[in-house]
Amino acid sequence: MNKTIIILPFSCCFLGRHTFRHGRLGAFSPMLHAADFARQGASFTMVRRPARTFLRQASPLLIAGMIAIVFAPDAIAQTESNGGMTNEEAQQYKDCLKLAQLKPEDGFESAIAWRDMGGGEPARHCVAVSLMSLGKFEEAATRLDALAQDSTADRGVVAGMLAQAGQAWMLANNLEFAWRDQTRALEIVKNDPQLWIDRAMVLGMAGEYWESIDDLNKALDLEPDQTDALIYRATAWRMLKSYDLAMTDIENVLAQEPGNVQALFERGNLHRIQGENDLARRDWLNVIENSNGTPVADAAKANIEKMDVRTESE
Repeated sequence: MNKTIIILPFSCCFLGRHTFRHGRLGAFSPMLHAADFARQGASFTMVRRPARTFLRQASPLLIAGMIAIVFAPDAIAQTESNGGMTNEEAQQYKDCLKLAQLKPEDGFESAIAWRDMGGGEPARHCVAVSLMSLGKFEEAATRLDALAQDSTADRGVVAGMLAQAGQAWMLANNLEFAWRDQTRALEIVKNDPQLWIDRAMVLGMAGEYWESIDDLNKALDLEPDQTDALIYRATAWRMLKSYDLAMTDIENVLAQEPGNVQALFERGNLHRIQGENDLARRDWLNVIENSNGTPVADAAKANIEKMDVRTESE
């Protein structure tokens, strides 16, 4: 029997959780460490498959996560005496990023003025964050690429710039450039599971599910209980019709986090594929109850409506 179900493009519904969860550089935080600022290509051919549905569904939550102000007090408190910014300079960087998030047009103008007055790399980074907030993803990505190329910061910070550029290229629907920058970041920092997950997401969006699983396996080698990586891998297994493997990953997540709405959503998809409509409905209703108003809840509502229409016609 042919069962109709809305299964959104790879990873679209649990991106928001991933972005908000990780505040360190190289994940999805816009703030590069102030102390690092005060101190001193890969080739790939990827099928450019449309990601517009992904962008429509995930962009508001994903963008919010990318530009969320995740402060690092230990870094911001660095002083000139130990090689970091002064407290005043660190506060200016912090305020600039906050304005970029809350009032991006004002944030952009402020960041440009700061840059022109000698604000250096922190000001240039703040300009790019403002552009992200304004939805100018390609320009933001281009500026982040240039910042990474010119930077005198240490290699870990440069990797973070490249990771953020990759995120911006992804939102600009340029998966090839996103993969390129994420690969460059991984050439610098190989032991950060979030960087492997970032690239796996882009590979999955491009339909390269086996390659995505390879990257997720590397992330899980570094952090075996990483729930985001398990959910991504379950999605990839589902796309490859390896439903038992997908369910195993999802049940492992729910054993750790019974209320994880992304895992519940994915399990609902798997139940529906297997014709277990009551179980699918239960999972999707839990998603709606616990995350109403989010992209994953909207997708769960759409799945229930589609399932009900299909059931009535059978």
